[in-house]
Amino acid sequence: MRTSKWQMTRFSIVYLGSQSTMFLVPGLIESSSYQGWIGVVVGGLLGLITLFFTIQVGKLKPGIGWVDFGAEIMGKWLHRAMVILLLSWCIYYASYDIENFVLFFGANYLRGTPPLFIQIVIGLVIMYTAHLGFASIVYMSEGIALVFIFSTILSVYLFIQHADFSMLPAFIHYHDPHLIFKDSITVMSWFGEWVVFLFVAPELKISNKMLKRFSAAGIILIGIVLLGWVMTILNFGAYLGKELQYPYLQLVRSSSSDDLLGNSDPLLIGIWSSSMFIHSSFLIYVAYKCALYLTKQKAKKVMIPIVTLGSITLAYLYSMNLAKYNHDYYAFNTVIFWLIVEFIPMYYYIVAMIRMKFGKQAK
Repeated sequence: MRTSKWQMTRFSIVYLGSQSTMFLVPGLIESSSYQGWIGVVVGGLLGLITLFFTIQVGKLKPGIGWVDFGAEIMGKWLHRAMVILLLSWCIYYASYDIENFVLFFGANYLRGTPPLFIQIVIGLVIMYTAHLGFASIVYMSEGIALVFIFSTILSVYLFIQHADFSMLPAFIHYHDPHLIFKDSITVMSWFGEWVVFLFVAPELKISNKMLKRFSAAGIILIGIVLLGWVMTILNFGAYLGKELQYPYLQLVRSSSSDDLLGNSDPLLIGIWSSSMFIHSSFLIYVAYKCALYLTKQKAKKVMIPIVTLGSITLAYLYSMNLAKYNHDYYAFNTVIFWLIVEFIPMYYYIVAMIRMKFGKQAK
């Protein structure tokens, strides 16, 4: 199966939105209260910087995956180190996804179920989806992207009638430059995961057209997260809002109506679960590609189960110490580590430009 650039645009909305729409808003409200909207806008736009470098590196050899030609830019050993870093990040990130599933379903629908059982079931689904390959993952995201956007617009329309607009002046009358900077860097790490899109090649040739379409997807996501943040603040306030673990879902459950609004939580849960599976599966797929490069294409049949097992193991360790998980998930050190990984394309682009410059001078 072949994928189109517009399919990739919709896939990017699902991939990036699966995390940010569910888990970014409470952290922003807790850290910066009414000025969180500035961090969403500034950080979201800063996240496009990593997209720019990702496209520029991909354009160096459009029909070849970065993992295969990166050694020509950085050298064999440094490139291997970067691949190991990305591999570790993908496995670690997928473990967060698995643990988020456990916390949500364990607390709401599967109370008393051992976390390890849920983790194994989720891991098997992720492993199977990743095994289907990149094109299948993109095709599965097709319908979800449209429903994802529609449900966001519908939720805003339904909840705007319960919003307390007297809070709006607080959005522009309270600013702390230090918090704005920290929030912007944090949001940038959530919106800057474009490094994994280096692995769309050779299924798709990376070009400037993809830069425009991915940028549009990034701006759409900024709008979606911003709307979610505004609705959470206006419906719950800054003090109660920071206590919400799943803002959209709790917005629905807070409604006393028995119409579409009051019964739409299964729709939101279905959309979120599907998008999280796609997010996790793509991370495992990227980890699989990195592992194959490091092992010189050996053990292809067992590599996806091995990397998935790594994520399940990390998720299980976190389930044994939830305080450690909650600390690590929102820690600023985690944000810095994420940015180090997300800026991998920038390192390659700078080195490639230096090599090209000195190569021309030598001639």
